[in-house]
Amino acid sequence: MSKVVALAGVGVALLGTAIVLELGNLGPQTELWFGVGAGVTFLLALAVVPAAEPRRFTVRARLLAAAGIAALIAVAALWQGTVKPAPEVLLLLIPVALLFATAGLALRESAVEQRRARLREAGSRLDGAEAERRRWARELHDETLQELAAVQVLLAPGTPAALADAREIVGRQIQSLRRLIAQMRPLALDALGLAAALEDLARHARDRDGVEVAVAAHGLPRLPAPAETAVYRIVQEALTNAVRHAGARHIQVEAGPHGTGLRVLVRDDGTGPPPGGFTAGHGLLGIRERAELLGADLFVGASASGGTVVRLDFPNQLTDAAPRGAGPGPAAPR
Repeated sequence: MSKVVALAGVGVALLGTAIVLELGNLGPQTELWFGVGAGVTFLLALAVVPAAEPRRFTVRARLLAAAGIAALIAVAALWQGTVKPAPEVLLLLIPVALLFATAGLALRESAVEQRRARLREAGSRLDGAEAERRRWARELHDETLQELAAVQVLLAPGTPAALADAREIVGRQIQSLRRLIAQMRPLALDALGLAAALEDLARHARDRDGVEVAVAAHGLPRLPAPAETAVYRIVQEALTNAVRHAGARHIQVEAGPHGTGLRVLVRDDGTGPPPGGFTAGHGLLGIRERAELLGADLFVGASASGGTVVRLDFPNQLTDAAPRGAGPGPAAPR
């Protein structure tokens, strides 16, 4: 990028001089050459922008815009320098317009590239967090939980009240660890698939929070592992929001084919969205990131029957490939 910076610096100096000449009306011929020189320098800088530069589209857009300004000043100087009006000079505005149009396209491509980079970063972050949850769940299940179970067995022959209390404490800790493991990484998700994991999630919600959670996941196909994990986490977050923030007592979870795609719905009978709408504090950031990584349309808003609905629509059933790195963004609540 050092060559680009050096050439851009020369171009800026030439362009600045051309602008001063234009403002001071100090000579159209000199202004013309400075404008042409600036435009050529910016285009040379454009040609040496490295293809591997992360911000290449933004840099190209700025260089093209600067070249367009330089060309515009050169055309103005040429017009002023003609002895009599020459309409054909105005034809030179066509390439100037093309430069600005190309700069606009480069800016658009820059925005797309930045969005892709954000999605890749979000995907890596979510994958890393999920891998860490999987590791901790495996260690807790294979080591801590097994050792506590062994301690419970060893304490079984004892008859004193102290041993009974110890066994009760160990039993409670085993149940707590099982709940923690299920929250970190549901074993049913890896072994039995998304439908069974959603049923397990509903059972834990009923046991822990005393809410009624009905799951309808008939005909739900096995999805790629990242897709199943993402859908599971979205439903898990929706259930948590329904209980903690909306005070829901009845929640319905539906997942299955919808047209040529797949739909996931979570409805509750809680208080519904707050007056100012949901915020990132309600876990929407993670939900939106996961939905966007899957290329799914997301709707979070008031349900027609009261409460809140979270709707996730996939354009296809995701059975042929893993989730895509980019796709249409989540829809705004309607």
